[in-house]
Amino acid sequence: MKSTNENKIVIILFCILLSIFLLLLSYKIVLLFTHTTLAQENVFRFLAGKEQLSARFAELEVSHLEDVARVMKYVNYVFYFLLLAVTLSITYYRKDKKFLAKLFEYGGKVTILSMLIISGLSALFFEKAFTLFHALFFPQGNWQFAADSKIIQTFPFDFFMSISRNIFLLSLFLGIVFILLGLYFKYVHGNRN
Repeated sequence: MKSTNENKIVIILFCILLSIFLLLLSYKIVLLFTHTTLAQENVFRFLAGKEQLSARFAELEVSHLEDVARVMKYVNYVFYFLLLAVTLSITYYRKDKKFLAKLFEYGGKVTILSMLIISGLSALFFEKAFTLFHALFFPQGNWQFAADSKIIQTFPFDFFMSISRNIFLLSLFLGIVFILLGLYFKYVHGNRN
């Protein structure tokens, strides 16, 4: 039997991994189901390395899109690492339904809490959050464009607000699903022991 401190560490790590995983899963699902224009679809296919850009973007815009493609590649690596980590954690504790219930319940609660904090701050300060995000992931500064530029016309500010809202709402929903799974394991399987 693991000590209480070891269990707390496992729960904390699982909560962190799960909340980031559910955020990235939501990002992938939202992008998959977001209605896009032909120009936006072409850019997404370019970012995935599946085709060349059909529109004539300025050199700095193409440079930024290449940087976005690199960031998205690293996001994929993180996503699959987290998928593996969460899956291995659930598999390892699958027989201990009581502990699995705690992992799911706390993981769901931390996901909801973190999404509420992030979405609340983003709603109040979306432009600042957008700027901070870009400054963090694109420190070379090639992400600021004039309002009439091709890239801004293709991806207006409202596009990012809409997908951000949908990502956070889906993350909240998935957090609730994990809480319900935790309660299921706690009350249904817990009563069998």
